[in-house]
Amino acid sequence: MKKQFTTLFALAASLFLLSGCNNSQSNTNHNQQIYTKIMAQGDHAVKKHDYAQAQAYYQAALKARPDDSKAQTYAQQAQNLASAQKAVKNYSFAQAQNNLADVQDNSKGSASMKNTATKMLQTIKTVQKNRTQYRHRIETAATANDDHNYAQAQKQAIALMEITEFHKKYYGDLFKQANEILLTSSKNLQTTTADSSESKADTDTAHNNGQANDSHQAVGESDAIKNPTANGKKITAADIQKARKQLRDQGTQDAAASDSDIIRAIQKAATSGRSTITPADAGF
Repeated sequence: MKKQFTTLFALAASLFLLSGCNNSQSNTNHNQQIYTKIMAQGDHAVKKHDYAQAQAYYQAALKARPDDSKAQTYAQQAQNLASAQKAVKNYSFAQAQNNLADVQDNSKGSASMKNTATKMLQTIKTVQKNRTQYRHRIETAATANDDHNYAQAQKQAIALMEITEFHKKYYGDLFKQANEILLTSSKNLQTTTADSSESKADTDTAHNNGQANDSHQAVGESDAIKNPTANGKKITAADIQKARKQLRDQGTQDAAASDSDIIRAIQKAATSGRSTITPADAGF
Protein backbone atom coordinates (compact mmCIF):
# COMPACT_ATOMS: atom_id res chain seq x y z
CA MET A 1 0.00 0.00 0.00
CA LYS A 2 2.84 2.42 0.84
CA LYS A 3 4.40 1.71 -2.54
CA GLN A 4 1.04 2.30 -4.21
CA PHE A 5 0.60 5.72 -2.60
CA THR A 6 4.18 6.67 -3.45
CA THR A 7 3.70 5.73 -7.11
CA LEU A 8 0.48 7.71 -7.44
CA PHE A 9 1.86 10.80 -5.76
CA ALA A 10 5.01 10.61 -7.86
CA LEU A 11 2.84 10.48 -10.98
CA ALA A 12 0.92 13.58 -9.96
CA ALA A 13 4.08 15.43 -8.91
CA SER A 14 5.88 14.74 -12.19
CA LEU A 15 2.93 16.00 -14.18
CA PHE A 16 2.89 19.21 -12.13
CA LEU A 17 6.53 19.84 -12.90
CA LEU A 18 5.86 19.51 -16.59
CA SER A 19 2.92 21.87 -16.34
CA GLY A 20 5.10 24.56 -14.75
CA CYS A 21 6.56 25.46 -18.16
CA ASN A 22 3.15 26.56 -19.49
CA ASN A 23 1.22 29.73 -18.89
CA SER A 24 -1.41 30.00 -16.17
CA GLN A 25 -4.35 28.97 -18.37
CA SER A 26 -2.48 26.00 -19.80
CA ASN A 27 -1.42 25.01 -16.34
CA THR A 28 -5.04 25.05 -15.17
CA ASN A 29 -6.14 22.96 -18.13
CA HIS A 30 -3.30 20.54 -17.60
CA ASN A 31 -4.15 20.08 -13.92
CA GLN A 32 -7.76 19.45 -14.89
CA GLN A 33 -6.65 16.72 -17.28
CA ILE A 34 -4.57 15.12 -14.55
CA TYR A 35 -7.47 15.34 -12.13
CA THR A 36 -9.95 13.83 -14.57
CA LYS A 37 -7.63 10.95 -15.46
CA ILE A 38 -6.80 10.01 -11.87
CA MET A 39 -10.44 10.28 -10.73
CA ALA A 40 -11.38 7.92 -13.58
CA GLN A 41 -8.78 5.45 -12.33
CA GLY A 42 -10.28 5.72 -8.86
CA ASP A 43 -13.75 5.03 -10.26
CA HIS A 44 -12.37 1.97 -12.06
CA ALA A 45 -10.89 0.66 -8.80
CA VAL A 46 -14.31 1.12 -7.16
CA LYS A 47 -15.89 -1.05 -9.85
CA LYS A 48 -13.36 -3.76 -8.96
CA HIS A 49 -14.23 -3.32 -5.25
CA ASP A 50 -10.58 -2.49 -4.58
CA TYR A 51 -11.34 0.37 -2.23
CA ALA A 52 -7.84 0.72 -0.82
CA GLN A 53 -6.57 1.41 -4.33
CA ALA A 54 -9.50 3.71 -5.06
CA GLN A 55 -8.69 5.75 -1.96
CA ALA A 56 -5.11 6.14 -3.15
CA TYR A 57 -6.24 7.43 -6.56
CA TYR A 58 -8.72 9.92 -5.10
CA GLN A 59 -6.09 11.27 -2.74
CA ALA A 60 -3.68 11.60 -5.64
CA ALA A 61 -6.33 13.57 -7.54
CA LEU A 62 -6.23 16.12 -4.74
CA LYS A 63 -2.68 16.94 -5.81
CA ALA A 64 -4.12 18.29 -9.04
CA ARG A 65 -7.06 20.02 -7.41
CA PRO A 66 -6.37 20.68 -3.72
CA ASP A 67 -9.47 21.03 -1.54
CA ASP A 68 -11.65 19.47 -4.23
CA SER A 69 -14.76 18.33 -2.32
CA LYS A 70 -15.58 15.47 -4.67
CA ALA A 71 -12.12 13.89 -4.43
CA GLN A 72 -12.12 14.36 -0.66
CA THR A 73 -15.57 12.80 -0.28
CA TYR A 74 -14.79 9.85 -2.56
CA ALA A 75 -11.49 9.22 -0.78
CA GLN A 76 -13.27 9.13 2.59
CA GLN A 77 -15.94 6.77 1.29
CA ALA A 78 -13.33 4.47 -0.20
CA GLN A 79 -11.39 4.47 3.07
CA ASN A 80 -14.52 3.49 5.02
CA LEU A 81 -15.33 0.70 2.59
CA ALA A 82 -11.77 -0.63 2.80
CA SER A 83 -11.99 -0.51 6.61
CA ALA A 84 -15.35 -2.32 6.51
CA GLN A 85 -13.88 -5.08 4.35
CA LYS A 86 -11.02 -5.52 6.83
CA ALA A 87 -13.41 -5.52 9.81
CA VAL A 88 -15.59 -8.23 8.24
CA LYS A 89 -12.47 -10.32 7.63
CA ASN A 90 -11.68 -10.04 11.35
CA TYR A 91 -15.33 -10.79 12.33
CA SER A 92 -15.69 -7.24 13.73
CA PHE A 93 -19.15 -6.75 12.28
CA ALA A 94 -20.16 -3.86 14.54
CA GLN A 95 -17.13 -1.88 13.37
CA ALA A 96 -17.95 -2.72 9.75
CA GLN A 97 -21.49 -1.43 10.24
CA ASN A 98 -20.17 1.88 11.58
CA ASN A 99 -17.85 2.28 8.57
CA LEU A 100 -20.65 1.47 6.13
CA ALA A 101 -23.07 3.87 7.83
CA ASP A 102 -20.51 6.65 7.30
CA VAL A 103 -20.44 5.80 3.58
CA GLN A 104 -24.22 6.04 3.35
CA ASP A 105 -24.51 9.23 5.39
CA ASN A 106 -22.37 11.24 2.97
CA SER A 107 -24.98 13.11 0.93
CA LYS A 108 -22.51 14.20 -1.74
CA GLY A 109 -20.75 10.85 -2.01
CA SER A 110 -20.50 8.32 -4.80
CA ALA A 111 -23.82 6.60 -5.54
CA SER A 112 -21.93 3.45 -6.48
CA MET A 113 -20.15 3.28 -3.15
CA LYS A 114 -23.39 4.02 -1.30
CA ASN A 115 -25.07 1.10 -3.07
CA THR A 116 -22.18 -1.16 -2.14
CA ALA A 117 -22.45 -0.06 1.50
CA THR A 118 -26.19 -0.81 1.49
CA LYS A 119 -25.64 -4.32 0.12
CA MET A 120 -22.85 -5.01 2.62
CA LEU A 121 -25.07 -3.87 5.50
CA GLN A 122 -27.82 -6.22 4.35
CA THR A 123 -25.32 -9.08 4.14
CA ILE A 124 -23.96 -8.33 7.62
CA LYS A 125 -27.49 -8.30 9.06
CA THR A 126 -28.08 -11.81 7.68
CA VAL A 127 -24.65 -12.97 8.80
CA GLN A 128 -25.19 -11.77 12.37
CA LYS A 129 -28.54 -13.58 12.54
CA ASN A 130 -26.92 -16.77 11.27
CA ARG A 131 -23.98 -16.42 13.66
CA THR A 132 -26.37 -16.24 16.62
CA GLN A 133 -28.03 -19.48 15.54
CA TYR A 134 -24.74 -21.22 14.77
CA ARG A 135 -23.22 -20.12 18.08
CA HIS A 136 -26.19 -21.54 19.98
CA ARG A 137 -25.84 -24.88 18.19
CA ILE A 138 -22.12 -24.96 18.95
CA GLU A 139 -22.80 -24.30 22.64
CA THR A 140 -25.36 -27.12 22.67
CA ALA A 141 -22.88 -29.52 21.07
CA ALA A 142 -20.15 -28.43 23.50
CA THR A 143 -22.45 -29.06 26.47
CA ALA A 144 -23.28 -32.53 25.19
CA ASN A 145 -19.57 -33.21 24.82
CA ASP A 146 -18.87 -31.99 28.37
CA ASP A 147 -21.69 -34.22 29.65
CA HIS A 148 -19.98 -37.22 28.00
CA ASN A 149 -22.83 -37.50 25.49
CA TYR A 150 -20.30 -37.85 22.72
CA ALA A 151 -22.66 -39.39 20.16
CA GLN A 152 -25.04 -36.45 20.46
CA ALA A 153 -22.20 -33.92 20.33
CA GLN A 154 -20.83 -35.59 17.21
CA LYS A 155 -24.26 -35.66 15.57
CA GLN A 156 -24.87 -31.96 16.26
CA ALA A 157 -21.42 -30.92 15.02
CA ILE A 158 -21.84 -32.91 11.81
CA ALA A 159 -25.31 -31.44 11.19
CA LEU A 160 -23.93 -27.93 11.59
CA MET A 161 -21.00 -28.52 9.27
CA GLU A 162 -23.31 -29.93 6.59
CA ILE A 163 -24.89 -26.47 6.21
CA THR A 164 -23.45 -24.90 3.04
CA GLU A 165 -23.77 -21.34 4.37
CA PHE A 166 -21.69 -22.28 7.43
CA HIS A 167 -18.63 -22.78 5.19
CA LYS A 168 -18.55 -19.13 4.06
CA LYS A 169 -15.79 -16.74 5.18
CA TYR A 170 -18.10 -14.95 7.63
CA TYR A 171 -18.17 -17.98 9.93
CA GLY A 172 -14.55 -19.11 9.89
CA ASP A 173 -14.08 -18.73 13.64
CA LEU A 174 -17.28 -20.65 14.43
CA PHE A 175 -16.41 -23.35 11.90
CA LYS A 176 -13.13 -23.91 13.70
CA GLN A 177 -14.96 -24.38 17.02
CA ALA A 178 -17.46 -26.82 15.51
CA ASN A 179 -14.66 -28.80 13.90
CA GLU A 180 -12.84 -29.04 17.24
CA ILE A 181 -15.98 -30.39 18.92
CA LEU A 182 -16.40 -32.92 16.12
CA LEU A 183 -12.82 -34.14 16.44
CA THR A 184 -12.97 -34.32 20.25
CA SER A 185 -16.36 -36.03 20.44
CA SER A 186 -15.39 -38.54 17.74
CA LYS A 187 -12.18 -39.47 19.56
CA ASN A 188 -13.95 -39.72 22.91
CA LEU A 189 -16.71 -41.81 21.36
CA GLN A 190 -14.16 -44.23 19.94
CA THR A 191 -12.39 -44.43 23.29
CA THR A 192 -15.65 -45.03 25.16
CA THR A 193 -16.68 -47.75 22.74
CA ALA A 194 -13.28 -49.42 23.04
CA ASP A 195 -13.39 -49.23 26.85
CA SER A 196 -16.91 -50.69 26.91
CA SER A 197 -15.84 -53.59 24.71
CA GLU A 198 -12.78 -54.23 26.85
CA SER A 199 -14.83 -54.07 30.06
CA LYS A 200 -17.35 -56.55 28.67
CA ALA A 201 -14.58 -58.92 27.62
CA ASP A 202 -13.05 -58.75 31.12
CA THR A 203 -16.42 -59.44 32.73
CA ASP A 204 -17.10 -62.40 30.47
CA THR A 205 -13.66 -63.85 31.18
CA ALA A 206 -14.11 -63.49 34.94
CA HIS A 207 -17.55 -65.08 34.75
CA ASN A 208 -16.30 -68.01 32.70
CA ASN A 209 -13.51 -68.62 35.17
CA GLY A 210 -15.95 -68.46 38.08
CA GLN A 211 -13.93 -65.65 39.65
CA ALA A 212 -15.07 -62.35 41.14
CA ASN A 213 -14.34 -59.46 38.87
CA ASP A 214 -11.65 -57.54 40.72
CA SER A 215 -10.49 -55.67 37.66
CA HIS A 216 -12.80 -52.71 38.04
CA GLN A 217 -11.07 -49.37 37.65
CA ALA A 218 -10.50 -47.14 40.62
CA VAL A 219 -12.93 -44.32 41.29
CA GLY A 220 -12.44 -41.58 38.73
CA GLU A 221 -10.15 -43.68 36.57
CA SER A 222 -12.93 -44.54 34.12
CA ASP A 223 -13.20 -40.84 33.57
CA ALA A 224 -9.73 -40.70 32.00
CA ILE A 225 -9.48 -39.12 28.56
CA LYS A 226 -7.14 -40.81 26.15
CA ASN A 227 -5.20 -38.67 23.70
CA PRO A 228 -6.87 -35.39 24.77
CA THR A 229 -6.58 -32.47 22.33
CA ALA A 230 -7.59 -28.83 22.07
CA ASN A 231 -7.32 -26.72 18.90
CA GLY A 232 -5.86 -29.79 17.21
CA LYS A 233 -2.95 -30.05 19.68
CA LYS A 234 -2.38 -32.65 22.36
CA ILE A 235 -3.00 -31.47 25.91
CA THR A 236 0.19 -32.17 27.86
CA ALA A 237 0.88 -32.56 31.57
CA ALA A 238 2.39 -29.07 31.47
CA ASP A 239 -0.86 -27.71 30.01
CA ILE A 240 -2.81 -29.32 32.85
CA GLN A 241 -0.53 -27.82 35.50
CA LYS A 242 -0.80 -24.41 33.84
CA ALA A 243 -4.60 -24.67 33.90
CA ARG A 244 -4.57 -25.66 37.56
CA LYS A 245 -2.51 -22.55 38.34
CA GLN A 246 -5.09 -20.47 36.45
CA LEU A 247 -7.79 -21.83 38.77
CA ARG A 248 -5.70 -21.11 41.86
CA ASP A 249 -5.05 -17.58 40.63
CA GLN A 250 -8.83 -17.13 40.47
CA GLY A 251 -9.22 -18.29 44.08
CA THR A 252 -10.35 -21.85 43.34
CA GLN A 253 -8.87 -24.92 45.03
CA ASP A 254 -7.94 -27.09 42.11
CA ALA A 255 -7.29 -30.22 44.17
CA ALA A 256 -10.95 -31.18 43.92
CA ALA A 257 -10.69 -31.39 40.13
CA SER A 258 -9.30 -34.50 38.46
CA ASP A 259 -6.94 -34.24 35.49
CA SER A 260 -9.89 -35.23 33.30
CA ASP A 261 -11.89 -32.31 34.71
CA ILE A 262 -9.01 -29.97 33.87
CA ILE A 263 -8.68 -31.41 30.35
CA ARG A 264 -12.36 -30.89 29.66
CA ALA A 265 -12.09 -27.36 31.02
CA ILE A 266 -9.21 -26.66 28.61
CA GLN A 267 -11.25 -28.05 25.72
CA LYS A 268 -14.29 -25.99 26.69
CA ALA A 269 -12.25 -22.82 26.88
CA ALA A 270 -10.70 -23.61 23.49
CA THR A 271 -14.11 -23.92 21.82
CA SER A 272 -14.86 -20.42 23.10
CA GLY A 273 -11.57 -19.10 21.74
CA ARG A 274 -9.97 -18.72 25.19
CA SER A 275 -6.57 -19.88 26.45
CA THR A 276 -7.48 -19.34 30.12
CA ILE A 277 -9.94 -21.63 31.89
CA THR A 278 -12.45 -20.49 34.47
CA PRO A 279 -13.86 -22.29 37.53
CA ALA A 280 -17.11 -22.77 35.60
CA ASP A 281 -15.21 -24.59 32.83
CA ALA A 282 -13.96 -27.07 35.44
CA GLY A 283 -17.38 -27.56 36.98
CA PHE A 284 -16.92 -25.44 40.11
